[in-house]
Amino acid sequence: MPPVAAPVYDRQPGPRDDEAFGSAPGSGPLTLAGRGSGPGARVLRAMLVGLLVSVAVTALSRTGVLAGWETRAVDAFLLLRERVPAPEIVMVLIDDDAFLALGQRQPLSRRYVADLADFLLRSGARVVAFDLVITAPSAPAEDQVLLAVARRWSAQRPGSLVFASLAIPEAKSGAFTLLPPFSPELAALSGFANAPLGADGVVRRFTPILPGAGGARLPALALAALAGSSGLSPRDLAARLAASRGGISLPVRDEHGKITQAETSLAQLAGPPWRIDYTGPPGAFTSFPSEPLVALARSGTEPDPDNPFRDRLVMVGATFVESRDLFPTPTGLMSGVEIQAHMVNTLLSRRTLLPPPWYLNVALLTAVCVSISVLSLWLRPAWLALVGLALVGGLVAASYEAYTRGGYWLDFLAPLLGTLAYLQGAHWVRRRRLRSAFGQYVSPQVMDQVLRTGASLGGEVRRVTVLLSDLRGFTTISEHLPPETVSEMMNEYFTAMVDVILAHRGLVQDFIGDAIMAIYGAPLDDPEHCWHAARTAVGMHAALAALNHRWEAEGRGPLAMGIAVHTGPAFAGTLGAPRKKKYAVLGDTVNLTSRMEGLNRDLGTGILISGAVLAVLRDRMVVRDRGSVAVKGRSEPVEIHELLSLEEA
Repeated sequence: MPPVAAPVYDRQPGPRDDEAFGSAPGSGPLTLAGRGSGPGARVLRAMLVGLLVSVAVTALSRTGVLAGWETRAVDAFLLLRERVPAPEIVMVLIDDDAFLALGQRQPLSRRYVADLADFLLRSGARVVAFDLVITAPSAPAEDQVLLAVARRWSAQRPGSLVFASLAIPEAKSGAFTLLPPFSPELAALSGFANAPLGADGVVRRFTPILPGAGGARLPALALAALAGSSGLSPRDLAARLAASRGGISLPVRDEHGKITQAETSLAQLAGPPWRIDYTGPPGAFTSFPSEPLVALARSGTEPDPDNPFRDRLVMVGATFVESRDLFPTPTGLMSGVEIQAHMVNTLLSRRTLLPPPWYLNVALLTAVCVSISVLSLWLRPAWLALVGLALVGGLVAASYEAYTRGGYWLDFLAPLLGTLAYLQGAHWVRRRRLRSAFGQYVSPQVMDQVLRTGASLGGEVRRVTVLLSDLRGFTTISEHLPPETVSEMMNEYFTAMVDVILAHRGLVQDFIGDAIMAIYGAPLDDPEHCWHAARTAVGMHAALAALNHRWEAEGRGPLAMGIAVHTGPAFAGTLGAPRKKKYAVLGDTVNLTSRMEGLNRDLGTGILISGAVLAVLRDRMVVRDRGSVAVKGRSEPVEIHELLSLEEA
């Protein structure tokens, strides 16, 4: 019997065994196994794996699976961002006090609306946009007052007065029509106030333009208000929207806060819905209650030249409880008029928050996945996870900067998913390879502990107990029995012996002919490794006795077995060449166990243990002293003892 250790398992190049337990750097967990695996080939395979992961994640992202997570990521950016000032926009709120003063009646008094609009426009407001739908007529006298105000200001400053309407889809054509106001004179002063709700009921997006009947385009209230603030009349706005190409000259706020005019293409306005760039939580805009302003208007007070409405876009809307005009937004519950103000501000700043071209996202994702895959050739799993999260963290920071500074959405969720997919896949492959290659040599309980806590396979000197067994009489039996019978007997024998070894926390290191070598105390620590090895030896003899009883009844003859058990320091770790590796236990302890086992034949014994084992288990076993034996290669003789029985208590 050769006095050397044999591998627990062999495999082609792939993830290092020590790295699978997180004990030493090595090749990455997803490198592809194969021959001819030099450093360059491993790098190429790692890059290929990273590329495949990035392509898979990109395909998944293009299906819209990540849309919900992307939405929540932008929501988080909105909450993290500081309040962005928008001094060009102010709000006038018809609150509960105003509603109480109006007798709590709806529709609201048209005279009240007319007085408020007239006062704000006389105060120098560029535009006054009412987030009020005025479709039903009220008292004729009051309706006429509002029409007179609208008529007068439309003549003086076209587009300076705008009212909200609702866009109603047509079932067949897919076009939209606006609910008509109570008077045709107000039809040109309308913009739809619809805003789509997300799947979770949150208002995040709006569409500046909807298709109308006959090729026309309908403006949103926010677009109509912004166009009116620059002096564009409703007639001119309708003509620009009806054009097949071109754009509209609209105010725009530059990065320094200066308002200028810039052309905005129809394709951009009529394209995908815009993400509302909420400048802050509810209350981000300067607001005023409507009741004092109407009181000033009715008292005949002339607005002061230096008033808060001069040169401002004024949004007017109801916030009293019975209006039920409150909606959830990413930054909190918000009134409809305030949401409209955020839409105006989004158009004013041109922060469409559109993602970059798909190929840029693919390039970023590929760079991250390939980098992680290549780094996995040298980094431990824990460090690899930290590096991957650091890369994604850098993308998150870059995405946040792109969002806050330029209003762009730099997708970091796909790289994050790619990183997680790679790390999780690496973990899964590592566990599967380890379980399939290593699990057959240890018990399921030990295997679970290895996977759960890890163990060092990188190479170390540790104290272990080695058990070596060998059959007696096998050659004689094999000469008289058919080969298939011998094979059946050996399979039954190995099965029974391995069951005993695994039941006592042993690791089956190898089958060497009809011999079995088992290790206790490696790769996992086991304070009772000597005791477990001794119990295994006794259990193996009992299992063989049961087999012999059955075999003799079948006329197949008995077998004898010799076992040696010794404990001491040994090198335990992964050894081998790039093409072939093994987990081995080497050293004098293994060699001495092999020589001890050979003495069973000369002494006629079944189980021999060394003096080192007896020193550990003296009170737990009954032995017969077999004296000191000189062993080749050792200057001092070795004490050996025959194990007779164990004191299980």
